[in-house]
Amino acid sequence: MGHPRDPGDEPSTFPADFGLRARLQAAQPRLTRGMASLAALLLENPELPINLSSSGLAARAGVSPPTLSRFCKVLGYGGYLQLRVGAAADVGRSVAQDGLAGEPGAMVHPEMDDQELLKTFLSTHVQALQASADLTDLRQVREAAQLIAESSRVDVYGVGGSGSVASGLVERLFQVGINARSWSDLHMGAMSAACLSSSSVAVGVSNSGVTTETITMLTVARDAGAATIAITSDDRSPLADLADLLIRTAPPDDYRDLGQLTASHTQVFAADLLYLLVSWHDQERSQEHARRAREAVTRLGGKPAPGGPAARHRP
Repeated sequence: MGHPRDPGDEPSTFPADFGLRARLQAAQPRLTRGMASLAALLLENPELPINLSSSGLAARAGVSPPTLSRFCKVLGYGGYLQLRVGAAADVGRSVAQDGLAGEPGAMVHPEMDDQELLKTFLSTHVQALQASADLTDLRQVREAAQLIAESSRVDVYGVGGSGSVASGLVERLFQVGINARSWSDLHMGAMSAACLSSSSVAVGVSNSGVTTETITMLTVARDAGAATIAITSDDRSPLADLADLLIRTAPPDDYRDLGQLTASHTQVFAADLLYLLVSWHDQERSQEHARRAREAVTRLGGKPAPGGPAARHRP
């Protein structure tokens, strides 16, 4: 009988623009205990590979040098030197942001002075958005946008805070001519999902990827023949497993007591990016529907939302 394969037997493949932090977050679900301790150490102290030798980092994490070598491969690096370069790039980017931010992920408390609170709050959100950008596979988002733009109908499912994100996405899509609806009630959402078809698209929004109601609604939609899209931070979650296409966000656990606050912003980041690419797919339709929507609101005496779909300037 063969031995179980070690996670480091074969190098992982990541997009070239993935930074060290994004790779650590993406690889976490499949790390061994020793590798997980290395990942936790580097998430807290990303500068360590720059200042320590490979043996020094291994000793600091309490693992063997061979474990560190396998860890580098799991992160998609050929060796420790390449991991060092990745760490330097991440630290350099963080230093460039120091003028507007403090320590990302630090604990906040009522005794903080005003300036420290604002800097910590801002830096944590900036870091979370940057991590989400690093985790984003734009090819998948473009493919998802094309499916939505060409669909006959779109359902978006979300519960709680994710439900607000789902509603916001639908409001934007509706303004550019997409027949979209959002559902947070399980029974109503399931009934809608059951009426979808192969020309429809269903989107599930859940930060954890384990929200039962969202998973159930997306399952019904998939069984009805709809294409499925998941917006979640966990690419190994049940929701991600249901999806034809995945849009990842930064895991909130990396941001301590501000995690749930950053989660909503990273979800909006992903939803807004998706909307933007949908609006670009058929700009004439998007602009026309946005114009009609503004005129309708103006006639009712209301104030229309500023702007509309952003123009795409081609070279």
